[in-house]
This record gives sequence, structure tokens and C-alpha cells, in this order.
Amino acid sequence: MKAQIERRAKNSVALSDVARVAGVSTATVSLALQEGSRISAATREKVRRAMEQTGYRYNRFAAKLRTGQSKTIGLMITDIANPYFAALAAGVETVLYRSGYMTFLVNSNDDGIRQSMQIERLLEHGVDGLLLSPADGTNLEELNQILGAGTPIVQISRWLSGLSCDAVGPDNQTLAAEMTRHLLNLGHRRIAFLGGTEGRSARVERLAGYAQAMEEAELQVEETLTPMAAPTRANGALLLIEMMALESPPTAVICYHDLMALGALQAAKDMGLAVGSKFAVVGFDDITEAELSRPSLTTVHIDAENIGRAAATRLLARLEGDESPPSRIMVPARLVVRDSCGGYLRNAAVSHDIS
Repeated sequence: MKAQIERRAKNSVALSDVARVAGVSTATVSLALQEGSRISAATREKVRRAMEQTGYRYNRFAAKLRTGQSKTIGLMITDIANPYFAALAAGVETVLYRSGYMTFLVNSNDDGIRQSMQIERLLEHGVDGLLLSPADGTNLEELNQILGAGTPIVQISRWLSGLSCDAVGPDNQTLAAEMTRHLLNLGHRRIAFLGGTEGRSARVERLAGYAQAMEEAELQVEETLTPMAAPTRANGALLLIEMMALESPPTAVICYHDLMALGALQAAKDMGLAVGSKFAVVGFDDITEAELSRPSLTTVHIDAENIGRAAATRLLARLEGDESPPSRIMVPARLVVRDSCGGYLRNAAVSHDIS
């Protein structure tokens, strides 16, 4: 009985316990246990001593079953409820399946701590590479350590500038500038940009495109018209309500993505705004619901499935030995004009009477 209790105690030791004793990250411990990963001999020895001290037992039998590749890829997304990521995952899975790989799909819920735990688990399962839409609060040092140990990463839809790896996504700045110019051409001058969180690459780039077009039109970018918020449908509605309470409210809003835009669209209708004629709501992504909404939503068509396919193809190239410098691959996208910003205001002066 005593021996059984001791065995249970040892088996309950977690990788994080080994990491704490060794003074390294859990990701480093995972990599040190994988044959072929580029972890220094000194670090491996430190991890080995910590394993002995904690009583951690690594499953060597499972490791020996591997032939150098597990034929599995980790796909980490930030919002499993967003149809954009569902389409992206479908594109990834199509390419990987055809190449004999299985996809492990995990949802970070845009939480950097949760993402770190999930990466640890994926590495424990011996994934050959990671497709990552970085969560807010991502541990950059941890990811660079994984890259340095030989596990390839491709960033998808979002990117961190301090991470030296491939990235695949749309040209956010150019697209946002095009969207803003479209609204300016309709006669709008009070245009707001709603949503996204601080430092997130998509917000930074889309906001830059918006600002570029506004400055070209000799219009000031006002901080009150560019509020931040987590990109949810509910926040889209709340931000629009806040905008309409301003002394000089906008006549058009560009939303961080379609889900926010759909929330804003509902709030606009609830407030009795003349959406599509005197008031405009637009988004990004072109999810299925955008075309089905009433009025239908003007948006940027970003082919998420194509982005998934391109990212998976790039990761496979790395696994096959491509050692070219990291690249940023821009996947084509286009503006889709629908009813939520009709052309009634073209060449007209827009008043603030938008009901």
C-alpha cells in the first residue's frame, strides 16, 4: 500500500513543478524531454536533476514510438465562437489533412496565461509545429525559446513584432484606409473607429489606415472617436451608444470586426438611426451573417479559409527544411459594399441630424 501511495505521489508531479525547481519555463522542460530539440546540454542536465529531485517520470515509451515527427500541428485561436476563426481552422485542416497531419485545435480565449498552458500541453504531446493567433498578454520570451529549440511557429491573422517567424494575414492598414476613403467619398466627415485592444496588431494597423485616409482628407483624428474595447458584439453596441452621446456624434462608424459591427448595427436600429442613408456602419471579415443582416453589412472580405490554407502551407514548408528568412505573407482581401452605408450621401454635406 505504501508503495502504491508513493507511486501516486510521483505521478502527480507536474511539468510545472520540474520547471520551478530547474529555474526554467515549462516550455523549456517540454522541449528538453523531446529528442532532437535544440536545447543545450547544460539545460538538459538541469532539467534531468530537477526531474530526479521531484520524482517526475517521463513516458519514454511514448517518446520512442515517435519517428522524429508526430504528424500533429497545434492550432491556437483566440475566439472559437467567432465564425472567422471557424473558417480559418477549416482552411488549416484541409491542407494539413492532405499532407497526413492531424490538427489539435485549442481556444486561448484571448488570454496569454491560458495560452501558455495550452502551448505547454501541445509540446508535451509532441506537436511538430504551431499555428498561432497570439493572445493578448502573450509571453514573447517563451515563444522565442520554442523557436530557438527548433519548433516552427507561424503567426496567423495577428503578429508580434518581436517574434522572428513567418506571419500570414491581410494588409490591414491598406484595407482600413480604403474603407475610410469610401465613407469620405459618401460625404461623411465625422467617422469613428470602434474597438480592439491596445497593442493588438490588427487594431494598430487598421487604426493607422483610418488615420491615413482622414489626414489625406485634412480631417483631424479625434481620440474620443477611436475608443478601445474587447472585440465583442455587446461592446460594439455599447461603444456606439457612447459615441451617440457625444456633443458632436459620428455619422459613420468603422468597427474592428463584423461581430462588433453587428452589435453596433442593432444598437443603431434600436436608437432609430437611419442606417444606410444618413448613418453608416461597417466592419471587417465578411462573415456569413454580414450579408444576411438587415440592412446587409458593408465590410472587408477577408478570406479566412484562404489565410488558414496559406499559413498551413507555410508551416509545412518549414517542417520540410525551408530555412529562408521569416516572411510576412499578405493574403488578398477586398471591400464589399452593401446596404449599411448606402450611397445617398455622395457629394453631400453631412449634418449631425442622423435620425
